[in-house]
Parts: sequence; structure tokens; C-alpha cells
Amino acid sequence: MPHMHRAAAVTAVCALSAAALLATPAVAIGADPGIRPTEAISAAPSLVLNEIVYDDAASGLADQVELYNAGAETIDLTGWTIADEKRDSFGKAPDGTSLAPGEFLVLVKDVDFAFGLGKGDEVVLFDPSGAEADSYAYENTAPLSVWARCPDGTGPWAPATTVTPGAPNDCAVAPVAGSIVVNEVDSQPADWVEFFNPGTAALDISGYEIRDNSDDHRWQFLPGTQIGAGQFLVVEEGTIGLSGGVEVAFREPIGIGSADRIRLYDASGTMIDDTLPWQGHAAIDGDFAAATLARCPDGIGAFVLAHPTPGATNSCVMPDVVINEIESNGDTTDWVEIVNTGATAVDLSGWTVMDSDPTGHAAETTPLPSGTILQPGGYFVFDQPSNFVFGLGNGDTVTIRDANGNTVDEHVYTAHAAGVLARCADGIGDFVDIAVSTKGLRNACGNPVRINEVESDGGSPDDWVELVNPTDTALDVSGIVVKDDDDAHAYAIPDGTTIGAGEYLVIERAQLGFGLGAGDAVRVFDGDLLVDSTSWGDGHAATTWGRCPDTTGAFAVTAASTKGVANVCAGEVAVGTWPGSAEVRVVDSIPTFLEDSSGLDVQETADGAFLWAVDNGEGRIWKLEAHADGSIEKVDGWDAGKRVRFQKDAANPGAAGPDTEGITVDGDGFVYVASERDNSAKGVNQNVVLKVDPDASPGDLVAQQEWDLTSLLPAVGANLGMEAVQWVPDSALAGKLFDDRKSAAYDPKDYAGHGGGLFLVAVEDNGHVYAFALGSDGSATLVSEIAPGLAGVMALDYDSVRDSLWAVCDDGCQGRSAEITLNGTAQPGIAHYARPAGMPDINNEGFATAPASLSVDAQRPVWWFADGFASEALRTGTLPGGGGTPGGEIPPLPGTELVDGNRGGLTVDPAVATRGQTVTITVDAKGAGTDVAVWMYSDPTRIATGALAEGGTIAVRIPADAPLGAHRIAVFDASGALLGWADIRISAEAGAGAGAGAGAGAGAGGLAATGSELPLAGAVLALLLLTAGAATMGRRRRGA
Repeated sequence: MPHMHRAAAVTAVCALSAAALLATPAVAIGADPGIRPTEAISAAPSLVLNEIVYDDAASGLADQVELYNAGAETIDLTGWTIADEKRDSFGKAPDGTSLAPGEFLVLVKDVDFAFGLGKGDEVVLFDPSGAEADSYAYENTAPLSVWARCPDGTGPWAPATTVTPGAPNDCAVAPVAGSIVVNEVDSQPADWVEFFNPGTAALDISGYEIRDNSDDHRWQFLPGTQIGAGQFLVVEEGTIGLSGGVEVAFREPIGIGSADRIRLYDASGTMIDDTLPWQGHAAIDGDFAAATLARCPDGIGAFVLAHPTPGATNSCVMPDVVINEIESNGDTTDWVEIVNTGATAVDLSGWTVMDSDPTGHAAETTPLPSGTILQPGGYFVFDQPSNFVFGLGNGDTVTIRDANGNTVDEHVYTAHAAGVLARCADGIGDFVDIAVSTKGLRNACGNPVRINEVESDGGSPDDWVELVNPTDTALDVSGIVVKDDDDAHAYAIPDGTTIGAGEYLVIERAQLGFGLGAGDAVRVFDGDLLVDSTSWGDGHAATTWGRCPDTTGAFAVTAASTKGVANVCAGEVAVGTWPGSAEVRVVDSIPTFLEDSSGLDVQETADGAFLWAVDNGEGRIWKLEAHADGSIEKVDGWDAGKRVRFQKDAANPGAAGPDTEGITVDGDGFVYVASERDNSAKGVNQNVVLKVDPDASPGDLVAQQEWDLTSLLPAVGANLGMEAVQWVPDSALAGKLFDDRKSAAYDPKDYAGHGGGLFLVAVEDNGHVYAFALGSDGSATLVSEIAPGLAGVMALDYDSVRDSLWAVCDDGCQGRSAEITLNGTAQPGIAHYARPAGMPDINNEGFATAPASLSVDAQRPVWWFADGFASEALRTGTLPGGGGTPGGEIPPLPGTELVDGNRGGLTVDPAVATRGQTVTITVDAKGAGTDVAVWMYSDPTRIATGALAEGGTIAVRIPADAPLGAHRIAVFDASGALLGWADIRISAEAGAGAGAGAGAGAGAGGLAATGSELPLAGAVLALLLLTAGAATMGRRRRGA
């Protein structure tokens, strides 16, 4: 065996260890299958493909291809290459590798070839001349996701029963003893019974006996009768057997009646199978000849109505349930809607939904609970993650299966719908791409306009009906007719009427020409087609009757009347306009990152502000210098980023690594990433926070410490776990975060050894945020849980200027953000904002805000990071906060001009404070709402910006690195005018124990962008530049 994979093969045979296989040194791939020297090629090459491992989640191994020398001579592998079905990327063994007769060579993804092997793909072997020497196109039907030749080198391909890379293949199927079951019964017009042997060996059934519902009616199989392995055996009316020791035809002792049963006994007289009694001959539409009673699949489950298939695989009559609507790409979750088109209720107990990968996703679907009943005309939705966790692909198969695994209905589609795939007409028509999803409701065939809100009792000025355009383009609603429950009351919308994308049209009672009563209805017609309707039952809605959630949900009583704007439903938060700039621009117009962009965070140091970014596909992080205009530069040494790796993979650089969804930096400059699973086992949720020193290595960064939070977070699907992480200093949380464990405001002293702050993580599945104290000993304690009110949370950021926490959703909820203001209670303040007008509705998974130091003209940059883009992944916009004068780098006034005559009555409470403490500054009650900047002197340092609250106050945190002693606090308005100043004394710093983030190195001395903690070094430099007459502050680029 070649030295290259000898150890790996042995390990695979003994333990099937992916880690050991990948640890074996190998040379990266990049071969060209062009013409090569041919001296070493024999007339009939004996090098063949021998084993293919293609699904890492199922097999636990990286994709692998095994080669085998089936000849009598050693083969020089120089120039030999492999490819998948695309034939556009090639792999090879290291030059100089040779393979002796009967030896194996294992080529491993990311070690010997770069392409991945799909679930249904082809592997091709090319000789040194570029000619195809061997190939195998496989389907995704191997139970272990492994195909192998048996025997090695020469046998046919078959699913492997053992994974054996680098060792002889094993395709032997474990034998199953022969057995016999009753499989199908016909009682009219002909009598016959079909039996089935599900085993892999034949079974002698001499003396086995058939009885109907009477023990006096008996018929035995003749001596020497066998039923073959996997075979059917049919006993017809004329089949000869024994009854009372005499040979007779089956019809003699047994006539199968309309109310009967069939029982099977073995030769000892023990009953081994029973159809159980039935009532009435089986019939389809009154035709007895068209129906039997049978098991589906063969040999399994209860007997049900079936089409006759004597001696062949059964074909049971499925319930009148069909797939009605498929959402694979545009909603928060993928889902499949079914409808009962029949006249009787259907028991859905044990039913499942599946995609095109029933083998690989067998563990990713959950059977419906017992007692799930679908009434005639009713709808049921299979939804993520409660019913399945796999995703529906861009071209896939959707299959609905009953409790026995029978296919009830199936639909194959070639690509994602622009809207949803839905039957039109509802329940019976063909699938079409329609703009509006109607999850659990009648499909929106015809004009997609829909009713959104109804006022039926004393509105302003009277009754009204609100329609909504749920599409992303303007909608012509000319001629659409609105009616109540009386066909004589009809209003036709005038020609030329359009509704903008996502906008609303309100029709007043004066236009309708009729009023809406208690227990009334509103119906909308496109010609003769009813496209939408709603009724509010007896009486009137207490507020209004509207869709919850807005546009897409079912109708319910709303929380408030919202005429012409989005509905606000019970428990919801109204969605406001983005508080920053409407304009958003792309930062990376050329490919800068990889295509699995995830988290962002900002770190502020004495050398400037740095944006950190992470990719979840490779666990790769980047350090970028951030500028006030939102632009970025890669820091020296970080052009290619650095991979973060699990501790367990320290010796295995080929390991797939963590699925890093979020990134944050603590006050000591250590970087933390949030991983929701190991990329080598993508089917398993594992929520782990990894800590690395970004300066520890110029290459890969192995975690210094890891915290597994899986057991402390809700159980979710593999890809629905921890999506974001954000470190927040204790100075921003003490007294403000509600501690669920203590039922009181958070006190850092209750969590010894946790470091200087808490780690907040977001879970995609439920959209909640969880605050953890991570101990230096590897422990983790859940301190608090916050529900921002979003369907999912993909990004978190602590905004040091607004002193708030941002939770951001992706395109699953139209890019909405929640701003969370902690107030020391279990009910923090929560405000929802729509994405900026200029932001497309894309899969943004990262968000970060800039500190006040990057503010210009009272605006500072913010960034979004979108998954799935090679370029245009990073976008920037703005939020208000500390810019220009007073928000620039230069203080509006030197300290010498703060004199008693311009104190202005300003007060600071308390007048003696500790580092990191929050103080309240009162300026003038008349100034509420005024944008201000707060500076600390003697060395001028801007410590906060924002608007004065009611009463003319603003809360400010003293910098954690503020020098002890006497200082002055000055407040300036947006024009740079001094509003007043007051004295303050900084006493001994508050105690903050070392913990998870403690330690030297990792950019020690740098401060994360938290609160108003700004390093004084920048202010000192600003003062020096001011003295020199400089107008702006220079920034130097820092290497890694």
C-alpha cells in the first residue's frame, strides 16, 4: 500500500474515524487532465474506481474515492486524475505515488480533491492521456451513503454494508430468515389469497394452514411447498391442498365472504397472521372486480382498500389527500400544505413529509402525533422545524407518506418558485407559480390582492375595507369587485387603480355604497373568481378584523386599528421606519469574502476601529479597518483571513470545522465565534462558543477555550441553533439586564470568574436572545432570556452610542430589526424597525454599529453582512450619533474656555463616580430631544452622543479607562455650542474579576466598542493635533 494513506486505511477499518483519515498528510489538488506522457500506460489499464463515500453527514467521513489496482503490475499514478459529473475540477494523488497489485489508495475531499460529491453524482477516473478509464454514476440510495465494488476491482457496484476505505469492500447483506404473511385478499368476484416472504431465504410451508372466520373451514399447503425469498405466492380457488387429509381445491373448504377474515397457521397449529375481520366486499366506486384488501407496503401494516395485484407488489388506494402548496424559498421556513379533497376525515397519525433524499434525511422528519385528523376540505401544513428540519432545494421532490411509508402524494419541481407553488384551482388544479402564499388557507389563484383589515363598527369616518398588495411589484386592481355577504352589494374598483408593492388601499363606506354589519363578510372577486373572503362571526371585532401577522396571516381581532398601514396584532410591536439613512451602499463590489458570510462585530482600540467578520462555511474570520464613511481595508496579514478550529481538530487541518455563525470581541481583544454545529456532522445541532487569540498564529487559530451551550439552549434542528454572539461589558448590563435566576436586576458580583461581561447569543429557531456568564473554568450559566418579538434572530450587536442591543432578522421577516433597551425589569423596551428603504430583502446574517469615534455630521456607519454572495455581501448605512461638531475628533472648545460664567446650570449625578459607572446629566428641561455630545476634560474625550430625554437629561457611562481624580463634564449641541458643564470626580475603579476573557495578549489593552468606553490615547492625540493646528485626525493601519 502506498505510504500516503496506509495509516488512514488501517484506522478506517478499525474505527471508521474521519479524523484519522484526514490527519494523514497529503498534497492539495489542482491537476489538469490534459495530455500526459504515456510510457507507463498499459494497453488495458487495471486501475479502477473501487469505493465512493459521498455524504459526510450520513457516513461521518469526508467525501472519499478509493482506487484499486486490479492488475498484476505496479502502476505509477502520475497524471491519473479524478473528477465528478461536472468534469471541471480534478483531483489526484501526489506525484510519484505508485500502487502495487491488490493495493488501495484513498483520495479525500479537501486533501486530494476540491470538489464535493453530491447525493446522486458521478465519479470519473482519467488516465494520464486524459482518456476516461473508469466511471460510476450513482444514485442516493445507498443506506450508508457508500457505493462499492464487490468483489474488489472486478465486481458490480452495490451499496456497501460496511464503510471500508483502504481495505477490502463489504457488500454482503445480512441474511433475514424466511417468513410468511398474508398480503392481499380478494373476496369478490373471485376468491384468492396472496402471501409474501419478506426474508432473504426460502421458507418450507408444508402443512401451513389457511382458515377463514370459522375454525371448521381449513385448507393446508401440500408437502414440499416453499415460498421463495422475497416472493409472492397466490392461492386461487382451484389451488390444490389438503383438507382433512384429502387433496381438495381451495374453494371446497373455504369461500371468502363479504364479512369474513383470513388467518394463517404454521405446521404446529400456531396462528402466525390474521387479516382481522372486515365488513363488506372490497369495492371501488361499486366495482368489486376493481378492489381487494391489501397491505402497503407489502407485508406491513393493516389491510386497506387496494387495486388487485395478484403475485406482484401491492397498490393500495391512498386517501383523498393531495399536496396543495409548497414554500421552498421565500418564507421564514420551508413548508408543505396538504388538503383533504375527499368526503371523509383522514387520520394523519404517523404521516411524514420527505424531499428527494429519503435516505440521507430519514432522521430529519418527525411523524405526526397520534390523533391528528384532517377533516374534509381541511388543510394541514408540514412546517419546519416541528415536522422536518431538512430544506427544500432549488429543484426537489416533495413526498407525503402515510404511517407505513406509502406515498400518498408527490410533486417534483425543477426550481424555486418566485412566489409559491400552488394548485389552481385549489386542491385539484395544476401547480403554478403564484405571488402570494396562503399557508393553511385556500390558495390565492387569480389576482393576488387580498383583504388585510376590516372596520365594521364606527370607524373614522365610518366602515372601511383595507386591501393589500402582497407582491414586490405594483398591482393593477382595476375592476376588482368588493362585496359583503349580499351579492346585491357590490363595488367595482375604478379603472387605473394600482396598489404599490407591499402597500395598502383603503375603500371607505362612502365608496362602497353599503355598510358592514355584525356577523357580516367581505368578499373580493376577480371576475367570477372569488379570490379572497373573510367573516368575523357574531357581533363586531372589538378593534378591527385583520390578518395577523400583517398581509400573510389568518384573520383575528387586531390590537389596534391601523388604517392604511401594517396591522398590529396582539403581542406584536409596531414596525417603525429605520432610524438611520434610507440609503444603503455596497462596500465589497468585487469578491472580498467567501459566500457563507455570517457575523460582524466592531472593536475599538487606540489604533482605530476594526470590523470583524466571519464565514460559516470554513470558520474563517477577517480583521478589517473601519472608516467613518463605511469603507473598510483588510489589515496586514489578514488578506485571506484565518480559520478558527475546534480543539479536537488541532492535529487535523483537513477537518471541516465549526459552522461559525457569529463573532464578537471582548474587552481584552480576544475573539469569540458562535458555532451551531460541526461542519463534519451537519445533521447534529451543537451550540459551541469558541475563544481564540487572533494574534496567536499567522494561519489557523485553534480554540483556546470552548463552551458547549447545547444543553442550556432549546432543542432545535441542526441548522436552527445559535446564529449570533455578542459580548457586552458588565458596565452596560449591571442594574439594567434582568437576571432570571435572581428575579432581580443583574449584579456581576453574583457570577464569580465570568470576566468583565456577559455573552449574549441568539437562537434562530425561536428568535430569542440568551445571556450567559462564561466561566474561566469552562462553565456556563444562563442569566437571562429576552424575546425580541422577531420570527428569528440572525445577528446581534451592542450599540455603544444608543446604549441598546440590536437583534436583526434576515429575509425571513423582511430584514426587520429589534432595538432592545434594558431597564432592569423582565420587560425591556423593544422597538421594531423596517430595513432601510435602500436595502434589498436579502439574507443578512451579520450586523454591527460603529462607535461614536467614527461619527461625522452626527451620523455614524453601520454594516450588514449577507449570506450567499461572492461579492456585494457587505453593505453600509448610517445611524445617528455623535458626529461632526460636536461629534468629530476635535472638541468644540479647549478646556481653558470652560469657566464659571458658562456652567449653564448643568448638573451631574452623582458628582463622584467610579470607572464604568452610569451618571445622569441634566441640562435644561426645555432642551428635550436636542442632539448633544458629552465630553470629559482635562484631556478632552467624547464619551457619549445622543438626544436629551424628557427633562433635559442624558445618561452617560464613565469610560473604564478614565484617569482617577478631578474632571469636568461638558455638553455641546449639534452646532458646537456649549450648553453647560459641571465638575465630576472619578474614584477608585470598580472591581471586575478576570474570567472567560481575561489574560494578556490578543491585542491586550484594546477596548471592544461598548458603551461610551473610548481609549484616552485617541483624545490625547486629538489634543496634540489641535495644538498643532490640524483639522483632522490621522489614522495608521495596524498589522495583525
